[in-house]
Amino acid sequence: DLFKMMRTQSEGGRIINIGSIAAISPRPDTVAYTTSKFALVGLTQSLALDGRSHGIAVGIVHPGNVLSDMISAEEEARRRALGEDFMPPEAVADSVLHMTLLPRNT
Repeated sequence: DLFKMMRTQSEGGRIINIGSIAAISPRPDTVAYTTSKFALVGLTQSLALDGRSHGIAVGIVHPGNVLSDMISAEEEARRRALGEDFMPPEAVADSVLHMTLLPRNT
């Protein structure tokens, strides 16, 4: 896998996982989704510890509601009526880009 390959290289690297705010604040009726996002947090933290001595930084971004094809217009309207807001996918991309530009030792 990628992590094993990165460990054998001398230049280290960066792994950025895309989680979800559901890992911090789950919604009702989303057991499978929430569980997978909690698991991703554990994976990220474990890889971060294992990668540190190899110069591999591992982090995670937890976006909230992101406008995408994964959510129907009806569901978006329902959530907006409840006071929820949405971010464009570019906001998530900007966060990931920022993380890739951090100094190597962070």
